[in-house]
Amino acid sequence: MNKIFTLLSLWGLSIATVFGQLTDETVTINGVSRSYKLYIPAGFNPQTESPDMIIIMHGLGGTNSDMVAAGFNNIADTARVIAVYPQALNNSFGMSAWNNGTLLGSTADDLGFMHALINRGLTDFNVNPARVYAAGFSMGSIMSHHMACAMNQRIAAIGAMSGTMATSDISSCVPAYKTPVIHLHGTADGTVPYNGTALPSLSLVPQTIDFWRGVHGCAATADSTRLPDTGTDTITIDRFVYDNCDLAGSLELWRFNGAGHVYLYKPVSDIDEMIEVWKFLSKWNHPNPSTLDVAEASEQLFQISPNPSNGMLKVTSNFAGAVQLVDLNGALVFEERISQGVTELNFNSVKKGIYLIRIGAKTSKIVLN
Repeated sequence: MNKIFTLLSLWGLSIATVFGQLTDETVTINGVSRSYKLYIPAGFNPQTESPDMIIIMHGLGGTNSDMVAAGFNNIADTARVIAVYPQALNNSFGMSAWNNGTLLGSTADDLGFMHALINRGLTDFNVNPARVYAAGFSMGSIMSHHMACAMNQRIAAIGAMSGTMATSDISSCVPAYKTPVIHLHGTADGTVPYNGTALPSLSLVPQTIDFWRGVHGCAATADSTRLPDTGTDTITIDRFVYDNCDLAGSLELWRFNGAGHVYLYKPVSDIDEMIEVWKFLSKWNHPNPSTLDVAEASEQLFQISPNPSNGMLKVTSNFAGAVQLVDLNGALVFEERISQGVTELNFNSVKKGIYLIRIGAKTSKIVLN
């Protein structure tokens, strides 16, 4: 799920000097310093403007500079958008990764991080709470899907580029707000497969689309359009807008025929991918967005006791979903669904040792002795 933006990064460096409002920022989440890049549109005045906000996330092993190079800041100036580029912490394999329900995810409090970023947008920049969006590439795309589930009360729409839903989200996500989704993906993607054999803990594109189609009540059919083939990369693009969704036009799939794990931009490609994502996102408003600081509530997602445990564990959770026990090598050793409230789990069949227990996006260390 790592993408090296070689050409894109060079292009981004060549235009970076015009980004006078791009700054490096930090915020402390539960004692851990988290970094992010913040772009404020030129001439912005929080006294007279109520801007949109977008959180744009990088892929596995990547940096937030990768996504700055994707060119959204050019859009932000004219569209009046606060753009935030968070940096992930490392997973157990030493790669920057989001805590998004996948086996390669980190154990960082990324939901608390995202809540804090939105909170700052609301308090410092007068961001419109109904127009907060999430987008990302590869693992950042997976995180966008995850935020649509775990932060459903705050995210108006998502743009997912080359990253599918975590299987844990597909099995547990019940969004009260039917989040509009645009998903863009190459059919020859060898990193996050479009079809065929899925990676452990990840879905394929058809499964991801079927999930959101079910959320929106869409028909299995879609209006299909082949875009003009104007680029030099030999990739063709089919756009599918699904029929009869509860929110008309709320689910789109852009299929990049013959494309690998790539980000598309002109003139090499037929489209500037980030521009197309923004055209979709900007159509949507959250009808009932939360304006409260819910980061603390996110931190209390579940409690386990006792720890260390002799094999019997009591889990107190404020949502229903899958509990996963993962060893320190990332291998899944136990999985069971729990209900909201208190559930007792029996780990007596599991070998004694140190494990990570994961419920939704939250992970905690547990010792079985």
